[in-house]
Amino acid sequence: MNDAPVDIGIRNNFDNPVSPIEGVTLPVLGIVAFLDLNWSEKWTSTVGYSYLDIDNSNGQSADAFRKGQYALANILYHPLPNLFFGPEIQYGQRNNYLDGFSSDNLRLQFSVKWNFDKTIGGF
Repeated sequence: MNDAPVDIGIRNNFDNPVSPIEGVTLPVLGIVAFLDLNWSEKWTSTVGYSYLDIDNSNGQSADAFRKGQYALANILYHPLPNLFFGPEIQYGQRNNYLDGFSSDNLRLQFSVKWNFDKTIGGF
């Protein structure tokens, strides 16, 4: 739900000349599921999915965020206690409110993480 850009929108209320627009909350549906797998002492994986859907108000712009989702999977090798690396595949999709825009993104990345275990200046 951190992917949502706004949680307040404008609703048109043109029948009321005193308050022609109103601020309204935007209901959000968020679904997140992730699983960490430990295949062995040296091999791990993460698979996950996230979905976000906003009920847009009628006063929002046509290019306002409407729906997004992403998924990922990786396999990581841990040759040392403070080092791991491996490939990850990621998929993301965004849909706008009214302008018909939709975008898909698929990528493969390779990550390396080294945990340093040093204290500097007593902190």
